[in-house]
Amino acid sequence: MRFLVIDDSATMRKIVGLALTGAGHTYSEAENGQMGMELAKGSTFDCIMLDVNMPVMNGLEFLGQRAADAAIRKIPVVVLTTQSEESLKAEAKRLGAEAFL
Repeated sequence: MRFLVIDDSATMRKIVGLALTGAGHTYSEAENGQMGMELAKGSTFDCIMLDVNMPVMNGLEFLGQRAADAAIRKIPVVVLTTQSEESLKAEAKRLGAEAFL
């Protein structure tokens, strides 16, 4: 599978990337939602791993724009964050995230 990892932390992108490559997958990286949106529109991905708190475009904004774009709205998104508020989980799922970790 080919993943897109969107996180402003270079360390987290590398940690997730190591786990993905160790499991036999490939990935691309973006450091904010806007860069992730550009990559998602320009390539084919099987899944997006998405942080919530990022500069330029945060994860919830990314989910909202993804839902409005027919070219990428069907790519599954897993929100990967240290935040655990139920309201955040509910909002991410309402915006189309398939999972929240």
